Amino acid sequence: APDVAHFHRMLQGKYGTIADYNRAHRTSFKAFDFIPAMKPGQVIPETASEGDLLALADWGEFQWRIRRDFYARYKDYLDIDLPHLTNFAGITPPIQENVPDAQAEAVKDTPPELVTLYADWWLAQNRVDMDLDVHEYGMISWLGVAAYNIQDASSDPGDLGANEVFNRYINTARRRRGVNIEENWGFSKLYHPLSKYPMIPFFQTLASVAGGCTGYVVFTGVCHGYWTDDLDRVTKKQYPTFPADAPIGEHGETGAMYEAMNLLNDWFAREGTGFLRAELDTDVCLLVVSEYAAVSSWIPSDDELFAGHRVPRAGRDVLEPATMAFNKNGVNYRIAELAAMSVDDLLNMGTVAIHTAFFMARADQEKLVEFARRGGRLICSGEMPTLDERMEPCSILADFLAAPPPGVLRFDGNLFNDETALMDAMRRAGFKRGVTCSPGLRAFVYRDKDDFYLFFFNFDRKGAHDKSVDFYGNHLDLTVGSKTCGIVHVRSGRLVSYVVKGVNEFEGEVATVRLKLGEQEIRFNGDRAEYGL
Repeated sequence: APDVAHFHRMLQGKYGTIADYNRAHRTSFKAFDFIPAMKPGQVIPETASEGDLLALADWGEFQWRIRRDFYARYKDYLDIDLPHLTNFAGITPPIQENVPDAQAEAVKDTPPELVTLYADWWLAQNRVDMDLDVHEYGMISWLGVAAYNIQDASSDPGDLGANEVFNRYINTARRRRGVNIEENWGFSKLYHPLSKYPMIPFFQTLASVAGGCTGYVVFTGVCHGYWTDDLDRVTKKQYPTFPADAPIGEHGETGAMYEAMNLLNDWFAREGTGFLRAELDTDVCLLVVSEYAAVSSWIPSDDELFAGHRVPRAGRDVLEPATMAFNKNGVNYRIAELAAMSVDDLLNMGTVAIHTAFFMARADQEKLVEFARRGGRLICSGEMPTLDERMEPCSILADFLAAPPPGVLRFDGNLFNDETALMDAMRRAGFKRGVTCSPGLRAFVYRDKDDFYLFFFNFDRKGAHDKSVDFYGNHLDLTVGSKTCGIVHVRSGRLVSYVVKGVNEFEGEVATVRLKLGEQEIRFNGDRAEYGL
């Protein structure tokens, strides 16, 4: 009840009078107090009007604003002069924990038909670009097993498929640079059993940093006890300590997990300061319209029309397939909310891409038009907006794009879920690939002047695999094994340090690793790091 009252206050602040609310929503409420809150599993009728969809956008805004308000109050109450962070989960549906008798304690599962819409829900409520005055961005990463693309807490490794889990790691970190607050190191009983093998958390921690994380927390470094039964009656049932296989055991013992953690930590202790000065080149900025995400997160069907309009999408069928194509084809992208960006911000990105729907805030339409008129490169697909944020007529962007100027690429339909068409549009917008790698490999290169930090991830299994990466005039040959991953630091054409995880404890394989850059060649077996080469 207090939250619903807060929702009604937000609506009154947003719309002013109930008459103005009714006009925008095509409703006839007598007062704000009578406006219902959305409920999980609520069915949106096919006869929904623009006003019904606007109500979904309102609810998404409320879910964001109430969290923002909580964070702001916590920050005020604590009055601690330190960065405040939010770790609003990851971009994939929650993984069911392996806790005995958990069902009695757990909340109701997400309706199955809404699971594929989780990215939209996350984008609608996680409006970090609008929250910088309240908190910094952080992430947690219970996203599945990235090395094997396992999206739950029990399945065996199978076909890599579209590699969704790895892509979600990158996107959750790419949303904005910040700290990985909780990386799973050893939760093999609570989450997936593979988490006991050191290469699993090593691979995932590296993926989060390759995506953009500025640091990470080994969660947890030490096996420890639980809170009292009053605070924790459930998770302690899954294993006597929390977690089961942390790098340091409950009696202080160490082993392979500790050595893997130490290998990675030592690299960051030695190279972290230099690495954090480096950045990914930005080839394109993917713009998110949070109102689209809010509407999309309630409507599972792709085929339905609402008041003659297609369902607005932001995550599903837009951000997710586009970023998979970009990661595959060496496109460096940023993700940002359109409403939080100024025209100058957009111009600094160079190229921006957006999938539009039938409505868009007037200010945002004006912003995109000014961006294009000032020479920005705009890639746009989807239904052209003819209404504003109050569902009033507004076709500023549509009118401008009726005869797009040079530098603007306008497409009907959905460009973002068509890899061939999307990459062709990127090339037409001036994209030149700076990083190219062999199939089965993913590579991300951060650079600071003559320093290059190349993150690589091999997804092949079993045996030795010869790979290569070309990046900004450099050519690196690699021989790697099953799920081998690492970081190579190159300065002025010379390899100066590296850290590589070449032991796959799960598959029982020790890779014979080769790194060759020009005349410089390094060979070793298993895990290794060297500095000052």
